[in-house]
Amino acid sequence: MPEPYWPKRKGSYTLAEAAKNSQFARLRCRYCKIERYYPIADLIVVFGNVECDDMIYMRDWRCTKCGQRNTLDMDIGDPPAAKRQQIKIRKIDRIEYVRKIVWKDE
Repeated sequence: MPEPYWPKRKGSYTLAEAAKNSQFARLRCRYCKIERYYPIADLIVVFGNVECDDMIYMRDWRCTKCGQRNTLDMDIGDPPAAKRQQIKIRKIDRIEYVRKIVWKDE
């Protein structure tokens, strides 16, 4: 028998609360097994203060290596010091806005 759907409680774990407790979010592709680390403060700039579970389903994230959709897993925490020396952290370089003009005939 399938489990019933339970809506999330009000006050779920958000990115702002995660930023207080840890510094990085690890996104891992289940298909190609690549790991990327993102600062949580940068994720708040991009997505706003959303729930941590819903962040990877917003904006249709794809893996940058294999291009697959819906294969990303997210963990929040601080990596150990030995691993932190080896990893590369992805930070926001710039945000570009595309201005699109639509014409209509009168």
